[in-house]
Amino acid sequence: MSVPMVKKCCFRASLHTGTLIIGYIYTVWSLLELLGYSLLVTLVPIGRYGTISGHKYALYITAAVVSGVTLLCSILLIVAAHKKLASLTLPWTIVTGILTAVFFIMCLTGISLILQDSGEMLEVEAIVIAVHLTRACISVYCIVVVHSRHKQMMYQDDERRFQRSGRVYQPVRTKDLAL
Repeated sequence: MSVPMVKKCCFRASLHTGTLIIGYIYTVWSLLELLGYSLLVTLVPIGRYGTISGHKYALYITAAVVSGVTLLCSILLIVAAHKKLASLTLPWTIVTGILTAVFFIMCLTGISLILQDSGEMLEVEAIVIAVHLTRACISVYCIVVVHSRHKQMMYQDDERRFQRSGRVYQPVRTKDLAL
């Protein structure tokens, strides 16, 4: 099974432009997430009576590290798009694919828990699940666009390499040969 291919991003923009836009949006989003989780790491883990909650601290540290890795991969995606380096698109594609799978699993788990529970905060939980599910679906489309651009760059590299690999034909001079 392979990733589907598209020829344009959002039915209008080229794959190059779409990859740049995706890179910039993911960079800003990851930077905001990293900033938010860093604030949460410093402010929220303190529980009641001034005690530090180890579980919250570990959760926010993990989320901050994931946001940092996503930020790094997004910057690599921007560099790859500008320099037309196909190999630098792979880290973003892999990390985003893994995170998207995790978001889908979290959403399915959340839906199952909501259906089993009849608590008071179901509206808030349903909104959080809907936001994460929407984000996962958008991420799948972004992965398809970036992967299509990766394949397009690889094809262009192969085509250039193939055209340069041919030998120039030199006709044989029959006058110089004593036949």
